Amino acid sequence: MKIIFIKNAVETLGYFSEQLAAAFQELGYDTYFVDYDDLVNTVDGISRFVKAGETWLCTFNFIGLSGEEIFIEENGRYIWENHGIACINILVDHPLYYHSKLAGPPVSDMRIFCIDRDHVIYMKRFYPALQVDFLPLAGNCIKKQNGKKWELKNIPYQNRKYDIVFTGNYTSVEHLYREIDRQGVEYRTFYYEIMEDMKVHPAVSVDQMLETHIRRDLGEVPEEELRAAFAGMVFIDICMRSYFRGEIIKCLAEHKIPVHVFGANWEKLDCENQDYIIKNGREVDSVTCAEAIADAKISLNIMPWFKDGAHDRVFTAMLQHTLSLTDDSRYLKENFTDKKDLVYYSLEKREELPELVNELLQKPDACMEIAERGYGKAVREHTWRQRANEIIFHIIY
Repeated sequence: MKIIFIKNAVETLGYFSEQLAAAFQELGYDTYFVDYDDLVNTVDGISRFVKAGETWLCTFNFIGLSGEEIFIEENGRYIWENHGIACINILVDHPLYYHSKLAGPPVSDMRIFCIDRDHVIYMKRFYPALQVDFLPLAGNCIKKQNGKKWELKNIPYQNRKYDIVFTGNYTSVEHLYREIDRQGVEYRTFYYEIMEDMKVHPAVSVDQMLETHIRRDLGEVPEEELRAAFAGMVFIDICMRSYFRGEIIKCLAEHKIPVHVFGANWEKLDCENQDYIIKNGREVDSVTCAEAIADAKISLNIMPWFKDGAHDRVFTAMLQHTLSLTDDSRYLKENFTDKKDLVYYSLEKREELPELVNELLQKPDACMEIAERGYGKAVREHTWRQRANEIIFHIIY
């Protein structure tokens, strides 16, 4: 089997692709990259690499399948179809972001992977004709050379620069609210009611909450209309991600717990104790994020509304021998034990988070033990090599 990847379209997804490609190479598969920094030449090289019927495109979030002219040939079909290349499409966001492409698939031979089991259920309900499976994200590794060997980087726990880090950008909630306020009164009221309900019940998935409110106001709604309505309310998901991301960081800062944030726009967070939000002041790439986590005692994760999946920050922290502090999900609770492999905090009871963080920082030996157990589990079960094997299992068997 031969596998084509795409890089330099979206930095994070290109990085995932590079990690996954390296894993497939270790397993003995040939790989090739279409590079957005050299599109003409690398697209031209596809025909020389491909072996019809034995080649797959492995992409994320419909990159290469979104109507890009460079990938569409003279007969109006995608280059993938013309060369007999089947498509693996990994969605790292909720499927409601991709309604139009899922309702009218761009190619006939496409297998979808979702990183949250709720997303798989959603897909099977609203897009039953598509093949879909669950594939969790994996941890990103930082390697260093030791002689002729490459090994995972592991800074001694007591020598680490940061007590607690968070890697990710901030989007101003006020900016998002202004967009909602431009709607009519009825729509504004409807949207704000949903968001207030989500703040009170953060364990409920976004589509479940949307459906509850739509059916309460409109009664029975046909499935096709319902999925289209969900797609028209993606901004609610964005709002809730941003709201809780800001609230958690603010909660720590206002209790005078310094948090090193690696990402852009944190100066826009409305917080009285901005001095405790220690910023790098710019958007950072995936390698920089992983390196920051590797130099931290605690890596904070705030889930982007994955209620039955996990973010790569959790596994990346574990692979750096760093304690992962995260809100929970059903998937995480099935696979990791609180205060054994990682530490959970509650979005509902986030006022308890500062005390929990202070307690952890006062017990470095206990934190180091949790981090080491997390590392052992992640290196066995949550690397990109494991994900490559899972993909192979799904597409072959």
